[in-house]
Amino acid sequence: MSDTGTPPPAPKPPLQEDASSAAPPQRSGCLTAFMVIAGVVLLFPGLCFLAFGAQAGAFVPIGLVLIGIAIFLFIRVATPPGPRQ
Repeated sequence: MSDTGTPPPAPKPPLQEDASSAAPPQRSGCLTAFMVIAGVVLLFPGLCFLAFGAQAGAFVPIGLVLIGIAIFLFIRVATPPGPRQ
């Protein structure tokens, strides 16, 4: 028995949603406002340290180094990881 017909068409792969094309879920405006207010409140101890730092003597360079390290770590955590090789 010979098969002279054409082969059946290949099944179509299921549609996959591309994660990069989908928009991220909308954030609440209330949460954004809370985060901004919390960030401003967290700046106050550093500003007070700089204001009264002239009286502290040797603590000023130590504090500035710690603030620099904290800023570096915050930036490092906030950036997305690069592609792995």
